[in-house]
Amino acid sequence: MNNNEHSKDFPDSFYRVTVKGLCVRDGKVLLIHESEALSGKWEMPGGGLDFGEDPKLGLKRELEEEMGLKITKISDSPVYVWTYKYRKLRNLDWYYSFVVAYQVEFENLDFKLTEECDRIDFFTKEQLQTLELEGQANRLPEIFNPEDFEKVFDK
Repeated sequence: MNNNEHSKDFPDSFYRVTVKGLCVRDGKVLLIHESEALSGKWEMPGGGLDFGEDPKLGLKRELEEEMGLKITKISDSPVYVWTYKYRKLRNLDWYYSFVVAYQVEFENLDFKLTEECDRIDFFTKEQLQTLELEGQANRLPEIFNPEDFEKVFDK
């Protein structure tokens, strides 16, 4: 990728690392709905890593903060990795998010209501095409394949 755009805010090699948890059941992926106070859109559960934080520990922390759910299983390696360019957010002209998505399973789905998560639901690949998705989740309908999640925990 050739990007001639430069940022006054940070070095050109800077990425904000975001860890996401993809819970897939019966070929459907779990998404969270953000409250209207945030985006009012569907998003993948997870969030930004703190500086120096271990990705799996950061994912567990984010999901407990965001949804009040405890992870019982997390894949050894990410299932998907991609970048997303944000514009005019966090008082920055633009920045890239480096998205690292792991398969997860939860103890239960009794989530807590927060601004970051006012609903949860499972969606097929086809249903993803019709949703209003937030930022970096916009890539999910293109790359999500339920078969990628069939044997991750069996290895």
